[in-house]
Amino acid sequence: MQKSKVKLNGGFQNEVFHIQGKGKVLRISGMHKTEKMIKQEIEWMIYLHNAGLAVPLPDVNLDISNGRVGTFFEYIEGNQVDVTNHSHWNLKTFKEFGRILGKMHAVSKEYEVVEIYRPVWTKEDPDVFDLKNSLNDEMRRIYESLLQDLLPYSITKDTYGLIHNDFHQGNLIVNNTGNIVVIDFDDCSFNWFAQDIAVFFYHAYWQQDSFNGMLDQFGHEFMHHFFAGYQEENTLHETTIKQIPTFLKLREVFLYRLFREKWDLTQLEEWQKYTLDDLERKITNQLPFGGITDFSDYLS
Repeated sequence: MQKSKVKLNGGFQNEVFHIQGKGKVLRISGMHKTEKMIKQEIEWMIYLHNAGLAVPLPDVNLDISNGRVGTFFEYIEGNQVDVTNHSHWNLKTFKEFGRILGKMHAVSKEYEVVEIYRPVWTKEDPDVFDLKNSLNDEMRRIYESLLQDLLPYSITKDTYGLIHNDFHQGNLIVNNTGNIVVIDFDDCSFNWFAQDIAVFFYHAYWQQDSFNGMLDQFGHEFMHHFFAGYQEENTLHETTIKQIPTFLKLREVFLYRLFREKWDLTQLEEWQKYTLDDLERKITNQLPFGGITDFSDYLS
């Protein structure tokens, strides 16, 4: 069978290709990713797979060339979760999204490593996003204040571990059997579980606003069902719930820096300019994302 290489969306950092006829995806990582970092990502994905989570199986053999690491993954036939497709985006799937993440965090509690090669949040160095030195003075002050908000919390297995770190609908595939598969563990890191929950709610709410509207109703329904699914697999710790608003603001700062770094600021399209202005307004005014200040309201 003839094989061809089709380029896929690799985000801002990687090159990703579908190797047709072989059932594989090839990811060529950016120069900042070391062999040890990627090997730990692969070990984590295999551990999750063996624990019953639907993730693409990676190949343990790496292709290293010119300082860049190539990794092969199982290709998942299906479609990315589409917020405009009611069969993908409904109360039942919201609950399933939560169940998947709850199981991932429950499995993370049992995962042990001898040495850490992934990014890691510590009280001594909480800037796991590596943002501080790339922000202007005002943004840096806000960012550091948000990091300070996390310092009083004690790290425990119930609240902290190896997480996906970019868990949102763009990294979920509905496969040909209708099951949801989690992809793209490229950003996995040792961080608070609240980060994963906040990222998913952030992107769900953001895309709902862009495509479907009805935000007040959506926020309540989404979180009720997401938390219900999560609690089927893992306990939602009080600390995790309290941290979600902080991680939502951190996500805004992260995206603000990312977009300013990757977009051509001299030739912004109208939607890009609006996005940056809106993010800056929400960050500087410390507006609660989605108008929600207490996520405990959504516990079953």
